[in-house]
Amino acid sequence: MPGDTLPLKVVRRQDRAKLEAALSAPAPYTRLIAVVCMTRSDPGAVHLHSVGCTAEIRQISRQDDAMLNIVAKGCQRLQLDLYSLQHGQDLSQAQQTITADVAPTYVPPEAGQGIAYWPLCVWNRYDAFGLAQEATTLFNAMAPKVRQLQGDPLALSYWLASNLPLEDDTRQRLLEAPTVVERLKNEVVLMQRMTSLRCRYCMTEVASARDVLSMSNEGTGGAFVNSHGYVHDMITLHRATNTTCESEPETEHSWFPGYAWTIAYCAGCANHLGWMFTAAQSNLVPGSFWGLRRPAITELDEARRNMLWHPVIHGLRQNRFPTAW
Repeated sequence: MPGDTLPLKVVRRQDRAKLEAALSAPAPYTRLIAVVCMTRSDPGAVHLHSVGCTAEIRQISRQDDAMLNIVAKGCQRLQLDLYSLQHGQDLSQAQQTITADVAPTYVPPEAGQGIAYWPLCVWNRYDAFGLAQEATTLFNAMAPKVRQLQGDPLALSYWLASNLPLEDDTRQRLLEAPTVVERLKNEVVLMQRMTSLRCRYCMTEVASARDVLSMSNEGTGGAFVNSHGYVHDMITLHRATNTTCESEPETEHSWFPGYAWTIAYCAGCANHLGWMFTAAQSNLVPGSFWGLRRPAITELDEARRNMLWHPVIHGLRQNRFPTAW
């Protein structure tokens, strides 16, 4: 999402070459990479989404001769034209289009006075600022202790998409929303319906949506990369249910200093849900919390998930830039 922080460990030689290309690209494309989501619907079946996000490389360090550590920040949405690829071409050769976000508009005073061309009820349907206030109220009721982003409706819509306890498919649909109004409308509906989080594979209830917890400056969620270079997108919560933990708590490679991690599985189907983190020092608060992997959970049952609106991107602004990733 625009505004998100993405840590990466770059190991493969071809990926390091693409990274070098991004660092040496001419302005205004310098330090830009393209990030797109790849999901697995069935064993062996991979789906590459055509809507992604540009990210600017903010930090880079060399761990050893074979690995680079980078930190990137999400910037703008983009769309890949996968049909532009010729046989045998790398994904980085696909045509890209920057998706410009249209700034939200205020409801004109004339609408409240009944003298505007469109009546007030029509304007209210497209009032991004009113929707932002409604979304803020709903989120505060769900997670009153979480510090919420304060800003314009556009930034808030992306912040909610990153910090609500949503599965990857839902977040992808929110990213694809063509306008801030449609994104906020869907987020309002999601928060109105959201009660529990379930294992994606067996639908066992594993947590309450009201238990979301902020353990970093990014908010309730974030991307974390392990020592092998695999990126885990997860949300943090006060507690989880119907889970089993294996192995002894381990502090090495912990994403949260002072906390030890233990792998957590679904008690219903043994799906890898995430981790339980326990304080290794007595002065840390909270004493324990959970980090659940977004690909492992769902916020809706099958019936309600199928009711979600699926947006179609339109109104694109042509702006080709060299993809580095």
